Amino acid sequence: MSKVKPFLLLVFSGLIYLPFLGKIGFSNDDWYLIYAGRVAGPGIFKAIFSIDRPLRAYVVGPAYALFGQNAVLYNLSAWGFRVASALLLLWALRMLWPGRSKATTAVSLLYLLYPGFLSQFNGVDYQSQMVSLAVVMLSLGLTICAFYEIRGWLRWGYIGLTIVLGWMYLGLVEYEAGFEFLRLGVLFVLIARQVQGLRPRLAQTLKAWIPYSIIPLAFGIWRLFIFHGERKATNIGVQLSAAVAAPLQTLWGWLSRIFLDTLNVLVSAWGVPLYQISAKVAAWDVVAGVLVSAVIVVVVLMLLKSEEDSALAESDWRVEAIGLGLATAVVALIPVILVNRQVGFPDYSRYALTSSVGVAMAIVAILHYLTSHKLQVSIFALLVLISAVTQYTNGALAARETVSMRDFWWQVAWRIPQMEPNTTLAAHYPVVSIQEDYFVWGPANLIYYPEQVANVDYVQPGIYAVVPNDDTVAKVLIRERQEYDKRRTIRTYANYRNILILTQPTTGSCVQVIDQNQPELSSHETSNFMAMASYSEIEHIQLDQQFHTPPEIVFGPEPAHGWCYFYEKASFARQQRDWKSVAELGDQAIGQKLAPFDTIEWMPFIQAYAVLGNTDQLTATGQLLGNDPFIQAQACQILGTMTGLSTPVQEQVKALFCIAQ
Repeated sequence: MSKVKPFLLLVFSGLIYLPFLGKIGFSNDDWYLIYAGRVAGPGIFKAIFSIDRPLRAYVVGPAYALFGQNAVLYNLSAWGFRVASALLLLWALRMLWPGRSKATTAVSLLYLLYPGFLSQFNGVDYQSQMVSLAVVMLSLGLTICAFYEIRGWLRWGYIGLTIVLGWMYLGLVEYEAGFEFLRLGVLFVLIARQVQGLRPRLAQTLKAWIPYSIIPLAFGIWRLFIFHGERKATNIGVQLSAAVAAPLQTLWGWLSRIFLDTLNVLVSAWGVPLYQISAKVAAWDVVAGVLVSAVIVVVVLMLLKSEEDSALAESDWRVEAIGLGLATAVVALIPVILVNRQVGFPDYSRYALTSSVGVAMAIVAILHYLTSHKLQVSIFALLVLISAVTQYTNGALAARETVSMRDFWWQVAWRIPQMEPNTTLAAHYPVVSIQEDYFVWGPANLIYYPEQVANVDYVQPGIYAVVPNDDTVAKVLIRERQEYDKRRTIRTYANYRNILILTQPTTGSCVQVIDQNQPELSSHETSNFMAMASYSEIEHIQLDQQFHTPPEIVFGPEPAHGWCYFYEKASFARQQRDWKSVAELGDQAIGQKLAPFDTIEWMPFIQAYAVLGNTDQLTATGQLLGNDPFIQAQACQILGTMTGLSTPVQEQVKALFCIAQ
């Protein structure tokens, strides 16, 4: 059975991580990486990662050369490396605790499904993390092989390969340096079985560790004294400067974060992420996740029950696993905290990944101390269930976010033929939180400016964007000038006097392009976008250009032509003052019994019927606005200031929209 279980790790993880694979596209930092690769080719990644993690170029560059803009392949590859890391961990643990097949399988499974890591589907940006995990697990296994190897030449071969792999994984993800403590701990466990007394054990451990010490020492010297990183977030010297300026305050902050982050990786990870995710996905996805996870739990328990651990197994493995696991879980947080980062769900879950190995070891060992076998099995089953449901619903959430993003940009493509170069976008996604400007300019440029716009040796997008936060609102209101930003050799020039607002207030709304000359705002609009609405310059839309079709490989096939299609095309025709086309589109939509969720979207059609003097349709459509005072006031203002309306239409407008004003 032990030969079957590694294969079942592959099967179980596939059931959890792969159901939504074909529906998940790019997200977060993937956008600027994919855009840079599109305009400059795989070679651009050497420049992009030269500022902090140069080795990543040798992962992302070849990945882009192989996968191009196919998100499915990136996520499939990331899953493959994640599974490989779990299998390599299982291999290493079975050498460390031979005869403990049940326990090591349980540890590997909890690590593979650990619910505190939520970035598995960020396939481009996290490709390096997944490769790094596989590399470090291989290096830990080779460390154990070297310890047991009696042939000198082969032993040093293992050690040499381990050192190279150690530099490799640190070069990809330096904050995973906590694995070096795990390596030291593994050596201590192995030596403690052969040597009596704490001091001799420590001395022998340090002696055995000397060849491996070159991994953190050489990497640390290179990182601190040779490599000059431009990115402050990964520059250890810059981050540690706070400790020099305020040592006591900084030390207290570090200790507080270690305590809180330890609680996060050990306790909160088993509840908080699932709570956060389940509120954002359909109830059916949660139910489906529970059903799939329950099947996995049943099979796992049956397999573990059918296999007995060897009588030759070390009796004190639980002490070793608890000590090694808890120490690793805590120490792995130190490199993160030293650069002023901390574990947080969902956005900073990546910092829990190194600790997850120690967490899994400690939990499994602690459960083996329970005298009640039923209680032991029940708790383990619950933890596996929570982990599997969390990761399954996390995939469902990623798929939902992809659908929302793709619909957004297809609607933009229906509405806007082309944008002027250097247009600055302020966008509102209904599902995805916009944390960086490239969450917007990345997809926008893949549609409208997929080629390099300037004859320069760096990446410069044709369209820029701003993050719609309070700071941006203030800069728009005070008419802040152009703002230069250089991010990983990508140069942008956001201009707060050159804003075009694209907003989708709710998942039921269409994308609404705001015109400062005639702001139309949904009742569901956020205060930030209401504040910026009168600064949105619709003239940056080039009406005389050909419409751009979003690349299907990134944005999926064109959605069905429902209400939003007619609304976007009518809004485009209205900007051209083609009132006849607007009215015809309205008639078609009404004829197909289509209607908006967001009533402000009736405005282009109401205006067209008013201009054309179609009082019957004006009355019928105007009544559909309902009794929302906010929408009624806007209709009264917009139609009341239009010129060229006939007297009967003006009277009808007053009766329909202005009677309560």
